[in-house]
Amino acid sequence: MYRCCHDEVRGAERTRSGRDQWNRYGLTEKAGGRAVTVKVALLYSGAYGLKVLRHLRDEPGFCTGCEVCTSCRADHDLDFSSSLAFIWQQPERLPSMIEDPERYLPADANLAGVHTVLAINLHQDLLLALVDQAARAGAKALIAPVEDPAWVRPGVANQAARRARELGIEAAFPKPFCALGEDAATPAINQFLRHFRIGYPEVRVTTRGGRIEKVEVKRSSPCGCAYFMARNLEGKPIDEHLVEVLAQAWHGYPCIASMAMDPQLKDTILHRGGYIHRDAVLKGMPEGTREKR
Repeated sequence: MYRCCHDEVRGAERTRSGRDQWNRYGLTEKAGGRAVTVKVALLYSGAYGLKVLRHLRDEPGFCTGCEVCTSCRADHDLDFSSSLAFIWQQPERLPSMIEDPERYLPADANLAGVHTVLAINLHQDLLLALVDQAARAGAKALIAPVEDPAWVRPGVANQAARRARELGIEAAFPKPFCALGEDAATPAINQFLRHFRIGYPEVRVTTRGGRIEKVEVKRSSPCGCAYFMARNLEGKPIDEHLVEVLAQAWHGYPCIASMAMDPQLKDTILHRGGYIHRDAVLKGMPEGTREKR
């Protein structure tokens, strides 16, 4: 049975194309010839966490970038509802310092059998306690994206990463979420990225007659922006204005990362998200066209 602590999610249960959206068994990812079940617990607060959730469930109408929807997502099989084992929305009013974080977190049983714990914009005391909880539940990885410098302070990230290493689980704090790529040192996180086809965007661009004919999304940014961007690049000329056109397509989604200066990046997280999408498209263009623009 699908377990959920979020009223909106509970109210949205439905069956599409005869498939039970809410079964507990998830899909599988091959690892060394062995099938690995990739089930995820999503714990979040705020608009970005909800946006990622709605992308992973492929909710109709959640993308509002176009005035008239062109259904650009329809052919990509993006509904991963069956792999979302547990969803929990953090309470709105929490103390600034929490001495007993487990009092506020969901019970350990809710994470049983989960492959990855995805923690988006949680109170930092809860995040630190969640590392231990994830390990007790047998999770292989914990991912806590940073879309705002205040979400996960560097000291908290270091402390959580150190604790995760002690407990034998992988941990990542990508800044922003779309910066998370595969790494040989994190096989479990790689399984998560491949299964959901999210992380650092990867596209393949087809050109014809000096224009972009098609942009195939191999891996999307976790918020779903890559699909919108790909659709809005079709037909655009490959010339000196291409980078500006890329920026406009990305801004139109829009990105909701923070515009606050990040001391580590020495730039804003929003700007880094823009650079990531720009570079992904340029990298995906055929050899030769990159030099002509």
